[in-house]
Amino acid sequence: MIKIGFGNRLKPKSFGYIPRFYDPVKDELNERLSKYQSTDNEDVSLEKMKGRIQSGIRLKYNGDPTLKKSAEKKSNVRLVYIIIILIMISYVIISSDKITSMLEVFSR
Repeated sequence: MIKIGFGNRLKPKSFGYIPRFYDPVKDELNERLSKYQSTDNEDVSLEKMKGRIQSGIRLKYNGDPTLKKSAEKKSNVRLVYIIIILIMISYVIISSDKITSMLEVFSR
């Protein structure tokens, strides 16, 4: 009997490399210490600046998880206020007699 089908396919073997002597905390500590060991301010490379920016962003949100939520809430409230103000301004402009008379002049 010939078995034709797609049921019993062999799955590829996965590669599960686990480094034995890697410590991410020690690596991050060494990166932070290396940026302060350099005393030459003119010799700051682009990669070091990128690293400082990334670590600053990571530390800002990793330190306090509620900080990001509060910043998002403030941003959303500010956006709602801006939308309300723009709606009110557009209503005042549209309901004004000068704007309608100007539109009538241009439509002639």
